[in-house]
Amino acid sequence: MAIKPLPVTGNRFNSGQYSPKLFGLLAMLLTVIAWAIAANVANRLFLAGVQPFELAGASAIIATFGLAILDSLFGRTHAKPINWQQFALGLILVGLVGADYLAIQRLPVAVAIVLLFTAPILVVLWTALVSQSLPSRSILVALSLSIIGILLVSNLLASNVEQVDGLGILTGLTTAVFFAVYIVLSEKISPSQETIGVMLKGFAIASLFWIAYQSTQGIPWTLVVPENILNVLYVGLAGNLLPYLLFFWCIQRVQAERVAITATLEPFVAGVLAWIWFGQTLSLMQILGGFLIIGAITWMQFQTVKEIQC
Repeated sequence: MAIKPLPVTGNRFNSGQYSPKLFGLLAMLLTVIAWAIAANVANRLFLAGVQPFELAGASAIIATFGLAILDSLFGRTHAKPINWQQFALGLILVGLVGADYLAIQRLPVAVAIVLLFTAPILVVLWTALVSQSLPSRSILVALSLSIIGILLVSNLLASNVEQVDGLGILTGLTTAVFFAVYIVLSEKISPSQETIGVMLKGFAIASLFWIAYQSTQGIPWTLVVPENILNVLYVGLAGNLLPYLLFFWCIQRVQAERVAITATLEPFVAGVLAWIWFGQTLSLMQILGGFLIIGAITWMQFQTVKEIQC
């Protein structure tokens, strides 16, 4: 008697219902690791004398050239004209990357990234504002815990006020605002637009801005010093091109709430790397604050997913 083969539709891995989400979450995990490593490489460059805005410009230009090569090989929409959403995405990238590098220069890497990842809470608050509905009790609790966490992480409750880098904290929170806007806009335009083409246009806009800015500052010679070149290339390719491309691709396949949950792993990864490479340590209160923020965001996202399913 012949044995009938199992139907292909019964295989969870081959089912289209599961594989896009699985690969999307794996892509987000790779994005988190790439961002965490790049943050520490950027910090090494700042210690070597590179300025944050110089690195932001160079990394945008490197990412643009890399995306242009990918678009010529695999892109499908490079001939279409840029629209206002893609133009806005490019300007947001300018603010996001520039503020992020400035925060990393002025703060411990883990602190800068923890402040950056308060963005999901801003996204939820924005959604509540647009829908004209009050946030749920779970969101308000998560927001309260995050505020306490920010106070602890930023050392704002420290007895010695001189230990607090006010500009660094403000820049870190500004980065969170830019990242929140980036998430909202990416989720809005991702369903109908091709990943490589959108990223190419966004980074091209950002590159033009940084070229215009750098023309007023002179040639950034520290970027081309032999011991810095490879690190600059790494930040451009593995810190900008790869993670932002994967992030946009991931949002097309996975709910933004689940993306945000996975993204909260980055502060932990970056903190461990900063401790290994630079000996950066955090106080017990700062570590507690970081766990409060990460825990609040993760819990909030799970509550949001439950509400959507209900």
